[in-house]
Amino acid sequence: MMEEKQYLLDEVRRDKRTYQFLSDKWRADVDIARVSIEKFGVTLAFAPLWMKADREFALLAVKAHGLAIEFVHPDLLKTDVEICLKAVEKESDAIDFLSPTMRMRDDVLIALLKSSWGFRPFKKHVPDTLLRNKDFMKQVVAINGRMLEYAPSRIYMDPEVACIAARNCGRFAFKRLEECLGIPEVMQEFERIQEACEEKMDAYILEQNPKKKNELFYEVINFESDLGIRSFRSDRYAYSEKEELPEKEPKGIRFFMMGDDISMAQSAGPDGVDPMRIDAIFHSENTGFGGYSYALSLRLKEKLHLNATLVSLPLIDRASTVSIREQASAITQGILETCRQNNWHRIRLTNFTYLKSCQFETFWGIAQVIQEQEENHALSIYMDIDPDFVKSKNGDQLDLIGPK
Repeated sequence: MMEEKQYLLDEVRRDKRTYQFLSDKWRADVDIARVSIEKFGVTLAFAPLWMKADREFALLAVKAHGLAIEFVHPDLLKTDVEICLKAVEKESDAIDFLSPTMRMRDDVLIALLKSSWGFRPFKKHVPDTLLRNKDFMKQVVAINGRMLEYAPSRIYMDPEVACIAARNCGRFAFKRLEECLGIPEVMQEFERIQEACEEKMDAYILEQNPKKKNELFYEVINFESDLGIRSFRSDRYAYSEKEELPEKEPKGIRFFMMGDDISMAQSAGPDGVDPMRIDAIFHSENTGFGGYSYALSLRLKEKLHLNATLVSLPLIDRASTVSIREQASAITQGILETCRQNNWHRIRLTNFTYLKSCQFETFWGIAQVIQEQEENHALSIYMDIDPDFVKSKNGDQLDLIGPK
């Protein structure tokens, strides 16, 4: 008997499907049920009714899987706040199984907002009475500053609430609330964030240790992606008609990003003159994704950069024992050497970072070489990059690519 029970304990721990096919006797065994429910949660569906009404088992289930709340006894769902909180903390969709009264509790809604993707059901279920409550909204915007726009003007124009939102997500909190930018306290908050960004940029420029420099690079980028604040020394925007091209390229290396729509936005004039004066277009080797890189280069040359030279670059090999960053550094080193030999000062890179999963590592490799070589060149680099990648972190809240 003990051997059989031990075998079943091992099986229900290994495979969540095992528990549902046990006999009524074994499913009612407290030890076996606890092992399965504590690990998988949703196996509470096959437990005896008394277990579904037992607070201990219900808590074990929702801590393991938020949607296990579907199988908790209705009496517990109506009265036990902790069970409901744990469920929505684990899985935002668990809110749909709660009673209307429980669903509108401020503590349950705060737990929901903290959960993964919880802002979507939060917007659906939060009552107007809570949106008009200053203390509640202070908690809300501290978690997600973008929720500020759902409050009435009396709340979102309150300096204390607006400043908390600014600290959470910077300018993104006021995308549709430009009137808040007239609040002096909010502008002071932006100044503090800007100062912090510039301090990080100073640290990045001065840091000599490559590992620490990479970490600082991420931190500087995060100011822009998380708060909509960028260093005054960051040249992030691509070519636009407003750009005035100097007759002679200044000393140093300038780096710009361009999406495909921006890339193709300018055409050579009737006289066949390229307004960007690009000397060369570098593209990946004509295999796999590199084929698209070459095709884009041809389109750019035919439509805009008529006199530019096409130059082939090796593909980044994700399966190589050499790291992505090291490969990107080697390719960038080759690009700079080619530019020096040919006296090129304005170039374009097409789909150099075609592997979205490793684009940041590619950037690190590029940045490392550019910093080392900056004083040896007078060069502007325009890089074609998918804007969806840069926008992926904040969706339509983020608009970083293209000219202003």
